[in-house]
Amino acid sequence: MSAQSDSLRELFSRELSRIDKEQTAKILVFTHRQADPDALCAASALCQLLADAFPRRTLGFQIIVPQAASLLGQSVCSQLGIKFVTDLENDSISNCNLIVIVDTGDPHLLEPYSVQIMNSRARKILVDHHSTSQSSSNWTGLDGSYVERGATSTCEIIARGFAEAKFSKELALTLLTGLMFDSQHLGIATASTLEAALTLVKAGAEIDAAKGALHNKPDRSELLARVKSAQRLQYEQVGKYLLLKTEVSSFHASVARMLLMIGADIGMAYGESDGEARVSIRSSQSFFKETGIDLAEEAKKISDSLGFVGGGHPTAASLSGNAVPVELANKFIQGLKFALPKT
Repeated sequence: MSAQSDSLRELFSRELSRIDKEQTAKILVFTHRQADPDALCAASALCQLLADAFPRRTLGFQIIVPQAASLLGQSVCSQLGIKFVTDLENDSISNCNLIVIVDTGDPHLLEPYSVQIMNSRARKILVDHHSTSQSSSNWTGLDGSYVERGATSTCEIIARGFAEAKFSKELALTLLTGLMFDSQHLGIATASTLEAALTLVKAGAEIDAAKGALHNKPDRSELLARVKSAQRLQYEQVGKYLLLKTEVSSFHASVARMLLMIGADIGMAYGESDGEARVSIRSSQSFFKETGIDLAEEAKKISDSLGFVGGGHPTAASLSGNAVPVELANKFIQGLKFALPKT
């Protein structure tokens, strides 16, 4: 499934060569639903890099974010001038030449467009870093993919995949912002992450500017969600580790991160949103290093068994589907306890 024998630029060069050079190549770039800064910055940067890499081709791009972007994603787009749409005309997907899917570990995260995308006659490419996206059971009908499980962000993959490009200061900042977000401000950076970041800094991007773009003061509704979640806070032991959990109807990821900040080894926020149960879970780096438990893999186990949507990163994952929220949360906790190394 992976195209790592080619560079990312070579993969796109081959795909574009299949399209009549005399016509405008219509390219749709999809992110996952409720897109975060890494997904949005990766999509925007990829469009610019392809336009620069193939100046003799007429390329028409459109970025599609199913079910809108996250609040932080919207803020980053406003600051960096990234434009996207959430709705498409009925024939747009069937009439395009190339579909690029970025930062999406599971096709269900493309709803409501997943079926149309897979049924389209257009060529389809996946560019991603999620561990769950490498499962052959996830994707069907792809014509190419570039998946690097070891990368901390999709922006990192794109920055290194076009290493020969001359990044403008603006483009470098876009990529650095997405890279900073998914690498937890370089807190989980690898040597490859730092190499990509250095390339972008040398091109003119400033780390402080990327951090500034990611600084978004929570609005009143998010603050109230955190307060309400604190009122319902419960704790549980998972082996020797402290799990803090709470039920809340919105801002699950924000609340889960907050629980880590107040001392949890594992933070879990769950509740019903838009008619489905949602669970967001975060773990500390020390929990991951000591146990080897990958939250994305645990979420994927449950989602595969129930037909739900689940995945993410080793220390940050989510799960959603038609279930009772507390029961889905408890199922996740049971899975974590079973996955703990036996002593």
